[in-house]
Amino acid sequence: MQRCKQCETPIAKSDTACVNCGESVAPVKKKTDFRKKFGKLVTVMFILSAVLTVVALFTSYVGSFIICLSATIVLLMVKKSADEMSSSQQ
Repeated sequence: MQRCKQCETPIAKSDTACVNCGESVAPVKKKTDFRKKFGKLVTVMFILSAVLTVVALFTSYVGSFIICLSATIVLLMVKKSADEMSSSQQ
């Protein structure tokens, strides 16, 4: 919940001024666009890393299997965290 910068009174999202002191309230810009784009980017990177991990099992064209697997696990954790953060903002 947003608070007044002058008197710390809770302010509803639809209010344009503080009810208590009359201070003007600037609208809060949402950052959902960046979060959605970041979530999509991490998802694409995770899928690509998972495919490269499978390819690493059968060929030597990509990095070692252990490196690909560890990158996939790290990207999975980042993806889960990004999904949780974007769902908590909605």
